[in-house]
Amino acid sequence: MNGIDRVLDTLTVLVDEHPVAMAVLAGALAFLVLAPVLRGRAGGRTDPQRLFTPAQRTAAFTRAGGRCEHKTMLGLRCSARPTHADHIYPWSKGGASTLSNCQALCARHNLQKGAKVPSAGYMWRLERRRRRYFPPGEPARVEWRLGVHA
Repeated sequence: MNGIDRVLDTLTVLVDEHPVAMAVLAGALAFLVLAPVLRGRAGGRTDPQRLFTPAQRTAAFTRAGGRCEHKTMLGLRCSARPTHADHIYPWSKGGASTLSNCQALCARHNLQKGAKVPSAGYMWRLERRRRRYFPPGEPARVEWRLGVHA
């Protein structure tokens, strides 16, 4: 009896003796295998507008006060001039090319971020920070989903 046969025999015994435990284990295993594959995927749905328009870029840079919106480890805002209009929630993962999903970043911080999906905590902190430097009446809320235009 080879190794694969032994594993199959062991699994058969476990399924016969503990069907509920095996169902839970199978579900957990499927989740662990599929979650990284499915997490952050746009599922084929991406905004047809890939890049921000010049007007959106100008508005993003203006509302950021001409400074990069990235916060350093010390809690201070980067002092560099923004040169990149970045999708907060990446376009490749289903993020919309709207002003509400745009942040003004310097080249260094945009390239460092790449296509990483931000956590809910990151977006909450960004919205909170933006209230300090956005012009009055400018919404600080991050809306990244397709079909949501702010």
